[in-house]
Parts: sequence; structure tokens; C-alpha cells
Amino acid sequence: MRLRISLTLAAVLAAVAALTIGVGTAGASVPSSGAPDPQTTNIPYVAWLGETVKVAKCLELGDDVSEAQANSAISDPFAVTATIEDWSGVDENNAGPATLNKPNTSVISMGRHFAICFSFEVTSQKPGMAVYKLAVSNNVAPLLLGGDVELMHQFLVIWLQDQAPVIDETPTAGDPNGDGVFNPIPDANGVNSFGYGLVHILVKGTFPLGNDFAGKNHPIVTLPDDWAWLANNFSADTSSSQTNATTAMRWDIHDDDLNTEGHVASSFCTDQIGLTEAVDNCLGGGSDPDLGPFSSIYGGTTDNAIGPFDPLRPDETLLSDGKLDAGDAPMPALQVEVSLSGDSTVGALAKADKSDIYSRDGSGSTTGATAHNLYAPFYKAYIPAVQPNSGELRSGVAGSLANNFQGFLGTGTYDYWDVFPKVTQEGSNACYDVLGNPIPVPTGNQTVEVYTDEHGEAYVKFLPDVGIKLTPDSNGRCDIYGPAPVGHATIQADSIYPDQPVQWDNLAKLSNTLAKTVNFASSKVLSCVPKSSNEAFCVEKITDLDGNPVEDAQVEFSAQAFQGSAPVIGADAAKVGGFDTTGQSSEPGPSLSFVDVWTNDLGEAGIFVRSTTGSCIDVVSENVGTRNNGDGIFRSTDFNPTSGAACGGAGTPSGGGGTPTGSQGSTGNSAGSTPAAATAPVVTAAPVAVSAPVPTAKTAPSAAAKTLTLATARVVKVGKARYLTVRVNGARKIARLHITLVGKSHGKITRRVITRYVVTNHTVRVGHLRLAKSIRSVQVALA
Repeated sequence: MRLRISLTLAAVLAAVAALTIGVGTAGASVPSSGAPDPQTTNIPYVAWLGETVKVAKCLELGDDVSEAQANSAISDPFAVTATIEDWSGVDENNAGPATLNKPNTSVISMGRHFAICFSFEVTSQKPGMAVYKLAVSNNVAPLLLGGDVELMHQFLVIWLQDQAPVIDETPTAGDPNGDGVFNPIPDANGVNSFGYGLVHILVKGTFPLGNDFAGKNHPIVTLPDDWAWLANNFSADTSSSQTNATTAMRWDIHDDDLNTEGHVASSFCTDQIGLTEAVDNCLGGGSDPDLGPFSSIYGGTTDNAIGPFDPLRPDETLLSDGKLDAGDAPMPALQVEVSLSGDSTVGALAKADKSDIYSRDGSGSTTGATAHNLYAPFYKAYIPAVQPNSGELRSGVAGSLANNFQGFLGTGTYDYWDVFPKVTQEGSNACYDVLGNPIPVPTGNQTVEVYTDEHGEAYVKFLPDVGIKLTPDSNGRCDIYGPAPVGHATIQADSIYPDQPVQWDNLAKLSNTLAKTVNFASSKVLSCVPKSSNEAFCVEKITDLDGNPVEDAQVEFSAQAFQGSAPVIGADAAKVGGFDTTGQSSEPGPSLSFVDVWTNDLGEAGIFVRSTTGSCIDVVSENVGTRNNGDGIFRSTDFNPTSGAACGGAGTPSGGGGTPTGSQGSTGNSAGSTPAAATAPVVTAAPVAVSAPVPTAKTAPSAAAKTLTLATARVVKVGKARYLTVRVNGARKIARLHITLVGKSHGKITRRVITRYVVTNHTVRVGHLRLAKSIRSVQVALA
């Protein structure tokens, strides 16, 4: 693979002589894959500002050389120097990069071979391209051989200034149009769920061509865009003294990221010959398909294809596809921080696996071993390329044990695109769903950090259905069932130099923003249909946020007649009018006017309502699980069992308090106006006192209230629960009450006023009112 020299260790003299001969032996520099040795050209090392770069040149020794012999040969035979020849930066005082250490000579194992490697480390806080010269001289017998330079090698090292990331939507199953809008999607069994979204991130870098390079008339180079231009102007190798089309192609080191297929004849893929080389795992198989082998125009890689590109590891990292373009630029890994804004009500961020995205069937993590499925490697990379104190044969961006700055996020093999959580969130809203479970806030990562790959690209998943931020109403309820909530999220990214701070360039480089909209599909609908003469079938159907039926939700039904005697109600497991409540469970409520039913696997719970009065019946369904020290979420609808038709018009009570309505009601604000005076004494039943408030001029009864009489009001106990029963007499069919609940909580007296409607001339239990343990007294007044 590397430039190979035949080394006999009869004497160090022979080693140096062999070195001299080996340097000129171009025919020996052919890797086992058949690819030309990247070390015989000048492919640049590319880094971000502030990063340290280890540059290296290795000479491979002969098959008959042992490690002990190799180490003996370099005990002190060479004088090695590294100097900077030129610098393109245009910063003040022409400040260029710094060399961090003297060139090092070492012996590295290369399978059955050993190599003598010369390396040094450089760094820069300013953008630009540096030209370095490595020189190796005879330092053993200078009088005999002379002190001439035996080996020279020229390196190009580029430091990039990062640009603000650009993020965009990628169409996925969860976001099919790529517009950031999410709706639940049914699977083959009709079960709804939300799919994830993908945030695509692309980062570019720039450096100046100033000073002696200004004559190129290209003052700013942008990578990866200008890679081909850079190759056509600066490439060189052992076969030519100046840049030409042939040497420029030596900088063809990567494939692109297109899902094209076809392989050239020189590739080890023989089943799909084409005009261009689609670098993929055409052989399939492998214990870890993410690591290849992957095809190239030179045959292909080994089954240990871990990035980034490294001229010392061509068998593992050279992915030439036969064309020179932006895809060949060896973009260094950049740290990108992706965040959901603080006012986002939904969503969390998670890892997007590169082998899923860049697989032909979209599920590479499970089918990666399938031939031709994985394309556009790498799927894993060393970040940083050179690990601290690893002693392995690598060059490129080098890490260190950071002291007063963060350094790299982890050091090891990075699986694209693992995320590093920075801000996470969990917990619940102060309200409950119909099953009595606290409704979670968005749970998961709100801010993550991720590394870009060799194309300057990264992806992050957006999970839309991991919770929602809600604001409970005055009764501690969150009615997510009608209309269904719509969640919103805003995503933005920020680029961060991955190793150490660059103080002069430390301003936030924020991307554009992406807006996400999540259309949930929860519902809670109460409907009545005629069943038989003077009988209605009333059903509540409940679906969750994904639009799936909610099973085993407790629904408490009640019904009141607008006039005449109270209707008869009861649980009804039946199939009527398109509804199916078979399989529901039930038990009688605290009185004949209340029935508790649990939804079946269709999310339906139903009752019958019988009445021969010809009057409209107000049917109410309350979800017990949503109670939060008060009434739960409820719906109401008006239906006439005699006529078999829905009712409408003014005077029909709603479900949640407030003004009457003829349509289906829902939860409402339970706060009412100041109570008016009652016209009859109030009966008190222990242990809660029930009384009338003291009337004032401001709270005088309305004209309607003056035609009614509050006959009784008392608290009754059914099991462990306490309820309020009242009787109002008068000519009107419906009476409106203001009820003041007086309690004591944390040592303080509390008052809450609610409004309720009751039928007159009957002793009835006030609907949707179960007295909490903290209630000490109740005041009732006609409104």
C-alpha cells in the first residue's frame, strides 16, 4: 500500500541506502486493492479552526523485516525537519499556523509489514491553506554519505471557517410532503400512529487565498463546492511536475450521495456493470454491514471501512467513484447543536441512522447485509481521526485530553448520526386523559449535538408524538378531545467548532428555522339515535391523540327532561345506527339518574334513554378519569326519544355551564356570576352546611328567578361520595343555579362559584358536581 523500501539491517548505512533507493521506486507504491498510493500525491488535510492536524508520511518496509529490526534501524538514523513554505491566510500580521511538536519517527505495524513513519502536528486559529515541507536527512554517517536530504514530502493543510448551517425538511413516511406537517397514518391493520420527521443539516466552510495565492483570482474557497477547482489548481503527484487533469483525478477520494446504481469493470462488483461507479456494498454479507466492504473504481475497501479518509489507510478509506466533484471534499466532522425553541408545544429530537437513510430500501439498519443496499459510505468514523495516545496508524484531525475547554464529544468510533443530549425534558401536565393518566409534556431531547459526516451533512429525527404542552382550565382539565389539539414546534441549528474555542469567531452561527405542525386526532363525541318507540340510543365514542379507539375509559351518563317526569336510563350494549357498544362494561351510578359505563375496544360506551313525555332530553356524558378535584370533561346533547330527532333552539342546557345552547356542549369555564338571593329557606344536611348567600342590591335575583322557588337544597352521601340535591318549584321548566363552594386548603378559605341547570318541580341531583373533601359549606341561589 505505502511506498515500500527493502531494508536489510546489516548496518544502519544499508538502511539509509535502501531508503534512498526505495524513495525512487514508484512501482512499489501500489496498495493491495490496486489503488494508487494517496501518499504519492498531495491531497490536503482539512480541519476546522482551532483543530490540531497530524500529518504523516510512511515508508513500508520489506516482508523480511521484523519489528525489532525496524525499531533498531530508527534508533537514531535520521534528522527530520518540518517547515512551512507558504500560507494563504490574509489575517493581520500574516499570522499563520503553529507547529506543535518536532517531527516524530516511529515504527508502525501494517499487517505482515512494518513501516517507518514521520509525523508532526500543526494547528491554526485562522483560516487558510498552509504548505509544509517534510525533510529527512542522513544523520548516521554524514562524513561517509554526506548530510544530504534523503526524502522530501510536501503537505497541504487547510483550516476552514465554518458557515451557519442550512437545515431543511426531508420527506419521510411521517412527513410525506416534506413540509413539516404531521398527521397520524394508519398501518395495514388500521392502527394509527405518527411517523418521525427528518431534519437535514448541511454545513460548509471557507478559507482565503491571499498573499502569494492572490494571483489565482479566487479570493475565497468554499468547501465542499470548490473541491474540483482546488484540485485542478493545486494537485501534484510523482507522475507530473505540474497540475493537470490526470493529477487532479488523484483527488477523487469519495463517492457522492446519490442513489444511483451501476459499477465499472475495475470494481469488484460484476453483476451490475454500468458507466459510472456507484460505491456500495455490492457483495453483501458481513458481520457488520456498516463497515463494508464497499466497491470503488480500484476494486474496493476491506470490511473495516471506518472514516474519515486517511492517506495512511487507503484500503479502508479510499472510495473513488471515477469523477471529481464536491462529493470528494474530505469535510472534517463539525459539531452542530440542534434545538427546539422554548415555545414549542410538541416534539423531541433523536438519532437518525445513516445506514437507514442511505440504503436503497430505507431500512439499512436491519437489511444492511443485502447486496447493493448500502450506498454513500462512511457509516462510522473515528472522531477525532487520531485518538489521544492510541498509538494506531492514523493521520488527520487529532484529539487531546482537553483541560480548560470541552474538546471532542467522546473519543472513539462515531456511528453516524449519534446524538449527544444537551437538554432533555420529562414530566406531565397538571391534567388527566380519559383513562386517568397524567398527560405527558413532550418527553425526550430538546437540544442535541451531532457531528457532520465527510460530506458536511447530518440528519436528526423529529419525534412528533411524545407529549404535548397544555394549559389546564380553571377546573384543572385539558380537553384534548374536541377540537383535537394542534402542536407546533420550531427547530434551529448552530455550528460549534468541535475541539477548542476560537475566540475571535465565537459568535453564534444560527441556521434558518423549520416550523413543525402536528395535527392530533383525538376526539370525544356524544351522539343519540332513535332505537325504538320513545327510546334513544346514546353513545360516546373516544379516540386518543393518534386517532385510535380508547378502551376501558369510564363514562358517567346522566339525563334530564326539559319537562315532565325524569327519563329512565341504563347501560346498553347494542348495535344501533352504526354504533356498536357490545363488549362494554357498566354499573349503576349513585342514583337511577346516573350510569357508569366503560368503553369497549371500539372506544364506544352507550346507554338507552326512555321517555314518553314528548319532551327533549338533555343527555350528558362525563369522563371520570379527567376529574381533577372537580368536574371532568363532559359532552352534552339534546334528543327527543319520542320523535327520534335532535332538539335545538334556545333554552336547552349545555354541558359545561354558561349560556344554554341547542347543540352539543363540552367542558366550559365553571366560574359563574355572583349568587343571587333565594326565595325559600335552605335545608342543611350534615356534614356540609348548605345555605343561601346574603343578598345585596347587586345580586338581586333576575326576573326569571323571581318566578321560581328554591324549595330544598341538601348534601347527600352515596358510598364515600357527596352530592348536592335540590328542588326548585315554579312554572318554568328549567332553573339556573349559582352554587358557591366554600372550602379550606392549606389553611386558607377558598370560594368557587359554578353554574348549573336543573329541571323544576322534581328533587334532582345536581349534575357534574361531586363535592371534594375540602368543601366545608355550600351556598345555593337562583340566578
